[in-house]
Amino acid sequence: MISKILNNEKHIILISASLGLAAVLLMPYIWVGLLALVFISGVLLLEDKYLLSASIILFLVMTSDFAAIFRNYLNVVLILLLMFLYIKNFRLSFQSLLNFPKEINYLIVLTLISMLISSIFSIYVFASILVTLRQLVFFAIVYVLFSFISGKKMILNYLNSLVIVSIILGAVIFYEIFTKGIALYSLQTHSFTQFSGLYSNPNAVGLLLAVSIPLTFALVLIKRNEQSGSKYLYYWVFAFLVVVLLLTDSRASIGAVFISITFILWRLRRRYLKYLAGALLASAILIIIVPVLNKYFGIYFRVERIFENTRYQIWQMSFDIIIHNFLTGVGPDLFWTKIYTYLPVMLGSFEEHQIWWARSGAAHNFFLYKFAEMGILGLASAVYLFVIYFKMSFKAERMTKAVDKDYFYLSVAISGTGLGLLGRSLLEATSLISNGWITRDLPFWIVMISLAYLYKICNKPKLNAKLN
Repeated sequence: MISKILNNEKHIILISASLGLAAVLLMPYIWVGLLALVFISGVLLLEDKYLLSASIILFLVMTSDFAAIFRNYLNVVLILLLMFLYIKNFRLSFQSLLNFPKEINYLIVLTLISMLISSIFSIYVFASILVTLRQLVFFAIVYVLFSFISGKKMILNYLNSLVIVSIILGAVIFYEIFTKGIALYSLQTHSFTQFSGLYSNPNAVGLLLAVSIPLTFALVLIKRNEQSGSKYLYYWVFAFLVVVLLLTDSRASIGAVFISITFILWRLRRRYLKYLAGALLASAILIIIVPVLNKYFGIYFRVERIFENTRYQIWQMSFDIIIHNFLTGVGPDLFWTKIYTYLPVMLGSFEEHQIWWARSGAAHNFFLYKFAEMGILGLASAVYLFVIYFKMSFKAERMTKAVDKDYFYLSVAISGTGLGLLGRSLLEATSLISNGWITRDLPFWIVMISLAYLYKICNKPKLNAKLN
């Protein structure tokens, strides 16, 4: 009884101090104090799993594109929240972090070493080291999120957080279409509109969907035998996210989802592949013989730009950067500084403006990007990432198949997601290890830590009969 009173007193003191601080220091911005009160109340009243889920959602929804003024402050608050939750549950023990598979630890160490060496030999040493520290903070976030996974419910909680973010972004896109009357097709440019909602880049939305759609497909299979209405909800969510993906018109992400779903069907519902193949064949025939469909298919997928694409020029530039910076690269987040040193097009040309506009996408190829920025060790870390990913996911598939069907479905979906992202990585540089870019990399690493947990339980001496 006394401990409860003391706990209540602590809560009262904490809330009172927060209100006083807000009143004294933030009077012109009283809404900041109110938000602080809401945040503190949430920390005190909500369960940890909901706070972790909320953190993931806020990391991915409140981007710098949407809330540029508050993004950095929000990141600090969310990181402090994760630290608080970790200390609250594990104190200063690092035992839960030591449970991370050694293969991922090796990857993280290799990544950080490659970044540090590249930073030391770059022309902007201080800026590059700051980027390396940012990447270190990102990995710390990943470690903390992993430490809270103790079973199936927490994995599903994390994955559902990604689905919720996808639904929010999709809802914003539809809201824009219905309220602003945005045209799906532009007669002036003869192109389809690419929608991005809260993000400035439709490829960023496509990236998130390339992760969440295969996982939603697995959740559909997991929920299919339940009597509740949730199984029907996932069917609708899956269909909704596919429509949103088509609205982004992100070719790399559409291709990634196609690879992922095809693999999942091959592993779990092989008989449905013939229906998928039949539908694709019928669609291809219609597109070929119906001129209108042929025209709009070509416009939608921007077929005329396949052989005249800025990516080819960026790849040429990337190879030139690699040749002259083979060992250590140009430094983390410094690819853009070499654009005009190795520019393969004329100054003032349309292609030059396109390359400069696309500079945040770096080399538009994950392996070239790591090689150009971090040298040979960066390339090694990029290759090693996929080696350990598929080693763990395929082992998780084998070990869980006869033990727990839900875990087996998740393992297959994780393998399929990885295959899709591998295909996407040949056309886009971000989404895997992007110098600590939380919005881009967190979806993949949520999948990675889920896989890490499955891999760890598969390595237990006795994988018996029941997995929680």
